[in-house]
Amino acid sequence: MSKFLFSILAICTLTSPVLAQSTGLPDGSNAALPVEATADDLVVNTNENSAIFSGNAKVIQGVLDLQADEITVFFEEGDQNIKTVKASGQVKFTNGQETAEALEAQFDVASQIITFSGSVILRQTQTVLTGNLLTYNITTSRSKMSGNVKTVFMPK
Repeated sequence: MSKFLFSILAICTLTSPVLAQSTGLPDGSNAALPVEATADDLVVNTNENSAIFSGNAKVIQGVLDLQADEITVFFEEGDQNIKTVKASGQVKFTNGQETAEALEAQFDVASQIITFSGSVILRQTQTVLTGNLLTYNITTSRSKMSGNVKTVFMPK
């Protein structure tokens, strides 16, 4: 699951090369590849230090693919460093091997915690995990699925 979670980190930091370099992403990550962001609309709110991609929002970098009805990037005040990235509405993230789906996802840069919430489904090669909340702490490499957790293992 760690490749999957590092992939999430890469996609969340893709608008800030400094953050991508400081997170310790494994070699071979997509962090140096070009990023393509598309949406029906983009609203930049300087008063709230945010940029909102809405309507079929999609961010692709190499094999990393984040899709949601809306993706919002919050920046530190007076700075271009990313503070938080939120995705909402039919969130789907894939790294080419694993896929997570949820109603919402959030990455907090300061705490280094990624949270998927609302009808979470994590599909790995031979395992499907479901629950209400998936939390991963990048610093400690600990993850937790909670709320109506179910795991299905597919035999080879």
